[in-house]
Amino acid sequence: MVDKTSKTTEYKYTNLDEIQANKIVNVFGVVKFARPPTKTRGSDYSMVLSVIDPSLHENGQKLKCVLFNREKEKLPFLDVGKIVRLHRLKITHYHEENQGQSGPGFSWLAFDGDKGSPVRPVSSSASFTFTESDKAKVEELREWVATLEDLQHPNKICFADMIPQHYYDIYCQVLATCVIEENVGFLLRVWDGTKPNNPLREFDISSGDFTADRKQDLLDMAGNLALDVALYDDHYAPAKAIKPGQYIKLNNLHAATFQSADTRPELSELPMVELVIHRGTTYGRGVHVISDDFDGIKTLKERLEKVSAEVRQKGVSVAPTHSMNNNARLNDSENCVENNTDISTSQPSINLSCYDGSQERNQSQEVAMEVSCDHVIQSQPQKGLKQVQIHQSVSQQSQSTARCMLQTSTVVLNHPHIQCSKIQDILTHRVPYKFRILAKVVDYYPRFNRPADICKLYCTDCHYLCDVPVNDNGTQILKVSRNSRHLKHYLCPVCNKDSQCELEYIYMMRFLLRDKTGEIVANIWRKDAVTFFQDITPAEMLTESALCNVIENSLNTISNPKSSYYAWFECCVKSYDTEEGIRYQIFDTCFA
Repeated sequence: MVDKTSKTTEYKYTNLDEIQANKIVNVFGVVKFARPPTKTRGSDYSMVLSVIDPSLHENGQKLKCVLFNREKEKLPFLDVGKIVRLHRLKITHYHEENQGQSGPGFSWLAFDGDKGSPVRPVSSSASFTFTESDKAKVEELREWVATLEDLQHPNKICFADMIPQHYYDIYCQVLATCVIEENVGFLLRVWDGTKPNNPLREFDISSGDFTADRKQDLLDMAGNLALDVALYDDHYAPAKAIKPGQYIKLNNLHAATFQSADTRPELSELPMVELVIHRGTTYGRGVHVISDDFDGIKTLKERLEKVSAEVRQKGVSVAPTHSMNNNARLNDSENCVENNTDISTSQPSINLSCYDGSQERNQSQEVAMEVSCDHVIQSQPQKGLKQVQIHQSVSQQSQSTARCMLQTSTVVLNHPHIQCSKIQDILTHRVPYKFRILAKVVDYYPRFNRPADICKLYCTDCHYLCDVPVNDNGTQILKVSRNSRHLKHYLCPVCNKDSQCELEYIYMMRFLLRDKTGEIVANIWRKDAVTFFQDITPAEMLTESALCNVIENSLNTISNPKSSYYAWFECCVKSYDTEEGIRYQIFDTCFA
């Protein structure tokens, strides 16, 4: 990289609260949210980040940016609290909000947000301009970040902070690697100098004929601070390329509760945890190799060096509990899926062809809505849903181990400690009430064949509801109020003509959920559905192919009629009364 600090053009920078749509601007900002680069269906990689500065933070706002590049390495790898400089950022307008996009000539610089650390920019190109005024701007933002607790040291989250059933982004160092099942499962033995309070699932890979790659000096140094992380499906190939000694970031790591014959609840007050990265890349899920000079691992390195120094001073390593021989393979273990959560293989008895009703509660007020449909589609018989296991033979004996012991495609928000209820108990409970359930998605409606299938147009004043016009079909009763980025906005045809009430694009879906005790149809729409799809609004989904792919892939993970594997679906459900009977609605749930 070339740092040009003299005889260079002084760029003009715009405060984030002053940017305007259809403009190209240069901005400085602090990262509030960042999703690591992921592959699109085309030839590009994409990433999403949100940035703030003092001008936006005062109003609780942020600027969302969607960046694309054909090379993954040309997109920034960012943490919350990092400072970025974005040149030639194209500003567009989506659903009443400004949004930044990469375009011709776009470039970026990234800086560590810690006050007092060296100002060393990481750049998207080998040659860039960086002046003294730029340096002063970085220092100014660092001073500001130091006053905001939520932006300070997000990379200091460690294994000791883990709570069962939560998801985390964690930096760590690789000690050893091993294949669990070829092209399916891979094991990383890692450490970050800490250990969770809960007992951890430990893979016995001390026998068999699978070769483990390891760095023995690091294993000896880590001792009982070494932890096992299992990665499956999409993450097999990236994990297999990782070498012991490298630093990595685990994104969307699940501290899943592990249950087997040896981990009965009555044996311990603390449940055993299994560290898993599930299949799929939604929400940046995956494993990323980090360069040794990356500022984000500074805290990790300091912690590991402190532990290593203590070990060297004592002259012995911490008592090891792991075994990693040259010839290593997974030993036998029980499937941790509880018997009482087996899925019935009987034919669904509930018709998903139309919405009977949906309701959204706003504090103490309720809004009822009835939706009719024109077609009746009988739900098809479902094949038996198989529990996924990894089968291996060790010492000429048939043995097995459960892979993702309790893979959940979704996660509940704000209610992690509420126990799960059986569907039968929900169906017989008084109304209204709120529940947390763990079930399988047998079917959902409408099916996602095109983006408009899962969207509706809705009037917040009179509750008028209609389909989203496709190829201008049905627009004879809808008047276009405005156009924004290939998306038409329509006026409500029912409200007073003088009110000029504009229809809102909303998601509207329903899911048939089943556990061993029964079935339930749960609706989801409006704000709850936006939360469900990781804050991707219908307008963004309808106009951004990359975001549309995210939603389509997410729905494919929960119900694939061509596969015998169905992911576990964890969600919050509330019951309420309507004139037509009791209804159920999903809330505080999002894709993991």
